Amino acid sequence: MDFHDYLDVLRRRWRYVTVCVLLGLAAAVIATALTPRTYTATAQLFVATSGQTSGDDAYEGGLFTQQRVKSYTQIVTSPAVLDAVISELGLRTTAGRLAEKISAQAPLDTTLVDIQVKDGSATRAQAIADETARQFTRYIGTIEGDSPATPPLVKASVVGGSQPPTSPTSPRPELNVAIGLFAGVIAGLGGAVLRQSLDTSLSSASDIRTRLDLTALGAVPPPHEGRRRGTQRTGTTRRTEALNQLRTRLVFGGDGIPDSLLIASALPGEGRTHTALDVALSVARTGKRVVLVEADLRRPRLAAELGLRGAPGLTGVLTGAASTHDALENWAPGRIRVLPSGPAHPDPDPLLAGPQMEHLLRTLEADADLVVVDSPPLLPFADAATLATITEGVAFVIRSGRTRRDDAVRALDTLTAVHARVLGAVLTGAGDRELTDWRPPAGTVPPAPEPVPGSPPRERHTVAAAQARWQHE
Repeated sequence: MDFHDYLDVLRRRWRYVTVCVLLGLAAAVIATALTPRTYTATAQLFVATSGQTSGDDAYEGGLFTQQRVKSYTQIVTSPAVLDAVISELGLRTTAGRLAEKISAQAPLDTTLVDIQVKDGSATRAQAIADETARQFTRYIGTIEGDSPATPPLVKASVVGGSQPPTSPTSPRPELNVAIGLFAGVIAGLGGAVLRQSLDTSLSSASDIRTRLDLTALGAVPPPHEGRRRGTQRTGTTRRTEALNQLRTRLVFGGDGIPDSLLIASALPGEGRTHTALDVALSVARTGKRVVLVEADLRRPRLAAELGLRGAPGLTGVLTGAASTHDALENWAPGRIRVLPSGPAHPDPDPLLAGPQMEHLLRTLEADADLVVVDSPPLLPFADAATLATITEGVAFVIRSGRTRRDDAVRALDTLTAVHARVLGAVLTGAGDRELTDWRPPAGTVPPAPEPVPGSPPRERHTVAAAQARWQHE
């Protein structure tokens, strides 16, 4: 991945990154609030040899003392010193527990001993540090003297301390917030990149072009809710503009708008029926004659959604029970003629694959400027592939964030096998980002080259190349 890929991931997953950053900051705030306050008090001892006056003796005494203070840092927390501290201050603890709060160290090349005491009370911490320093000086005099009448070889003096700390050393809100922010950013970016690499769904026009090698005809937002039966489908200005762009691509792309257009998708629930209605209405608004055919004989829904009678429908026409004129119904109002599916049929594939269906389609094409055919999904049923052989063009519907790349490739393979003319893909359920990202290229799409006589029907997509690229990735 290059820099632009990371920017694209950040743009797509910015909500996830933001949540991770907020969680990191929240964790830092909670940790700061729950961490008990701890104060660190200090006391300092100066250790020197006694009775050394000459320069050589002073130098040797200094070296001797530096060696001594290394051992003194271990003696500071000995029970002999801490028991006296507990007794003097009246602390309710043991020498072992008190030793956990005290640490001592000797700065390099010095004869100093720094004593640090950590406690929840600043006053108590300083009192313990000062008393530990005093008791230690007494203890040094005891262990370094040969006898009570003989002065000790080493003498320790208290030179620092007695001022309680004014601010706690723990917790540190600024540091915690910085750590939480850093951890949130790292987790968010890392998680976003991982999710993007594992996500095989198609969610943008760029995915359609790069992963499927298809033309992106347009991106359409979800349909307007609360639509009344028998009325014209309307939507927001943003939705209307998206449909106008889709119509423009269909009309001016390639060889122009086909006489019949099949709306297909890989799986159910990807927006075929809504897209068929959208395309039919958008073209009808330009004054053209449009017929909408519901060829999904397995799960018909168009008649109920549009408030049509539904019978005899397509089933009645194909079985010879009704004429085409009697089965067509006006809608929107009167701008579109609709041929609903009609009564359910136990085996719809032979009906759609028979010569009656192709004859019906040619008849409708002769009496209209565009015939839009809504079909069943490609992967579960063979009906859509059968219809793709008799329609002039196919618009492949992809549900944003739902259609998987491998499902789309398999469905396009089916269309390739029957030599269907795939005009491109329509991204349905697009959000604001997908609508903003989609930009139709300047001008019109150049016309496709005329086929060579005797050559097989041309294919408008390279599914094998897309599948090979996907497998390579």
